[in-house]
Amino acid sequence: MNNSVNNTMNTKELIHSDFQIKEVEAVVRRDAFTTIHVYVPPYETNILRNLFGRENVTVFERPSKTTITPEQEYDRLCAKYGHEVVAKVFGEDDGDRLMEIVEGLMKEGQLPAQEKALEGTLDQEPSETKGAKKR
Repeated sequence: MNNSVNNTMNTKELIHSDFQIKEVEAVVRRDAFTTIHVYVPPYETNILRNLFGRENVTVFERPSKTTITPEQEYDRLCAKYGHEVVAKVFGEDDGDRLMEIVEGLMKEGQLPAQEKALEGTLDQEPSETKGAKKR
């Protein structure tokens, strides 16, 4: 019996894939004497603002990324903050709205390559213009 349970768990783990998304630094003022710094995916700041008040959470961009497993994010947040809090922030849809947000961030992570391609095109145009002016 134990072997079949382990095989099932391994199969599930193979289905889930890790993905890199940008990370932010959230500075949370818990009370007059306590401030904490946490590094979280951007959407997690919505939960922090809900728990501690919008005015008590300041978010800073970071150049680093964090690794998430998109299919497990809803469960991870529920385990960390409680189902009621997560449902209040993202809705009672078993993580569908959260998954849309995560997928948006995953696509956003692919944009820099496209932007670089566009920048390369833009860089060529001014040099052609300069060449024309020299003549």
